[in-house]
Amino acid sequence: MSAVGFFWLTLLVLLVSSLSALFFKNNDRLVRLTGTGLVSLSSLLLIFLAIQVLWSRGNPVELEIQFLRLHIPVLIDGLSSLFLMLLAVLTLSTTVFYSGFNKGFPTVPVWKFYSVFPWFITGLIGLLTVDDLGPGFTMAWQLMVWSSYLLVRWGRPARLSARPALVYLIFMEAAWFLIVGAAFLIPGYEFGDSLKHLGEKLAYSGSLPALLFFLALFLGFGIKTGIFPLGQFWIPGAYSTAQPPVSALLAGILEKTGVFGLIRIFFFVAREAATNFNPSLWGQVLVVFGTLTLFVGTVQAIKQSDYLKLLAYSSIGQVGYIVMALGSSLLASEQGLASSRILAAVIFLGALYHSLNHGVFKSLLYLVGGSLLYTTRTRDLNRLGGLLAFMPLTGIIAALASYSIAGMPASSGFVSKWLMIAGNFLAGKNSLLLTFSGIIALFTAAFTLACYVKFFGLAFTSAGADFKLKRKFEEVPISMLLPKMLLTIILLSQALLPFLYLRLLFHSLILSKGFFLSEIFNGTEPKGLELYPAGLKIIDNGRLLAAAGPIIILVLILVLVFLARVLRQAAGSREISGPVWLGGYQDLNPDNVYVDRQLFSDLKRFFFWTGANRNQVVDDEEIDISYNSYGIKGN
Repeated sequence: MSAVGFFWLTLLVLLVSSLSALFFKNNDRLVRLTGTGLVSLSSLLLIFLAIQVLWSRGNPVELEIQFLRLHIPVLIDGLSSLFLMLLAVLTLSTTVFYSGFNKGFPTVPVWKFYSVFPWFITGLIGLLTVDDLGPGFTMAWQLMVWSSYLLVRWGRPARLSARPALVYLIFMEAAWFLIVGAAFLIPGYEFGDSLKHLGEKLAYSGSLPALLFFLALFLGFGIKTGIFPLGQFWIPGAYSTAQPPVSALLAGILEKTGVFGLIRIFFFVAREAATNFNPSLWGQVLVVFGTLTLFVGTVQAIKQSDYLKLLAYSSIGQVGYIVMALGSSLLASEQGLASSRILAAVIFLGALYHSLNHGVFKSLLYLVGGSLLYTTRTRDLNRLGGLLAFMPLTGIIAALASYSIAGMPASSGFVSKWLMIAGNFLAGKNSLLLTFSGIIALFTAAFTLACYVKFFGLAFTSAGADFKLKRKFEEVPISMLLPKMLLTIILLSQALLPFLYLRLLFHSLILSKGFFLSEIFNGTEPKGLELYPAGLKIIDNGRLLAAAGPIIILVLILVLVFLARVLRQAAGSREISGPVWLGGYQDLNPDNVYVDRQLFSDLKRFFFWTGANRNQVVDDEEIDISYNSYGIKGN
């Protein structure tokens, strides 16, 4: 089957999935079975579509859909395929996870979720494939927004979800208005022009229309991406209100459609705009706002006791790294040196790599959050502790995901952050802004580590959940474990085999016509990067600039652990079991366990000015849990 055939078949399966939920609405088991099966099938078809495009050596897939009198251009190139593959993997994981989550933690009638969820996926597919800012983009955007609005609205009881869902809807519609309205600033624009035609018309539009065009799109896609301060208004509320499997997609791929839009505009349309686009100006704008976003979002995350809000603010911070790197790439490309253009390409690859990494480990963390909510029925880290003993597999997965998002050595986050930050420092010899942003990014990485030490420590290793909640805890069902295990395998491969993913990213850009740095991406290997199984190097004309070896680092860590154990045993030490010392207390009780307010208290006070200091956690069990409390009627 051709790529076009896979495209239409995927959309058809999603349509059938939605209709089947309506048809079988009186049978929850059948709705759940058909919904999970059909959405999973659509994910597999989407993977086949992406593979067929990425592994082809020909031109990207281009077609025009005629709908009434509208002509909608569709483009599926290497870049689109890369994000479509991420969407497919995350959709498959979250769909299977939800089938188990919903059985033990019902919120809305099953048929309502499965009738709306396929339209959300369809809208995301549309945003990654339509090639205009007119009718096609509008249809895809509105489909995505209204379906996701309902999913957020149904995530918690009505009194808790109404406001966050409405704020989310308002900001998404404001973003749509800015993005679609931007095209009308171009003289001669016709509703439905492709992005390539928009760029060509920009080249003759004059500097002021071009400046306003890029400003409107920066704000529009900036809202979607969650740049500071726009993301703080809607992301924490929406992500913590939606059910965790939905939040996994909101953070894992919905945000990335904003990143995708920024790349399309500032690295593809901008090239066609020629002299009416100023890479230096927009590079500085992206670097400044990206740096602010990564710093403020991460600091705000440390302050949260609601672990779903902690993940939401952290998501803002991590996307800030990507936005900063996109700006750094534009700035480095304007330094006038061949080595700077190479570094610009390296930083850009780091941004793309972090988009994939963040999609995987943040979705994985939200599925971990869903597992915690499923088992404990609380969102409050202060009420948790010691769950590693009851949920060992979820605890190990949470540890790996936390280690990765913190960017620790031999993790997937380390590879992408190393590419972005090392590239920043190397290009920063000619730019104080790049050097400063690199320092802030490196400094913030330590805050990210603190944030996830808190998340993992309070939830899994500190004592207390068993007597605080007085519930029986056990590991989640296999249907909720398998998706997390799949994402964990991908996470480990991203950490230990970065050369495979970088070659995939490089190949996807070769298949994407009109790329801003296309002269760097016209060979068989990335210029400026030397890739090998044990790691990677940044080089310039054979001169080594920087190197990283995840596998080598992992081997060194294991050797050091082994040596520490040998030295410990060589001294003849013995292990003696005894009562746990509780600071003078005889019994474990709420007065002698760590709570969130005691962790990093001085740090929180010092950064009070960053906001998000209100730290109230409201659990669903504190109010009436029934279908009616969600503002809907049950069966």
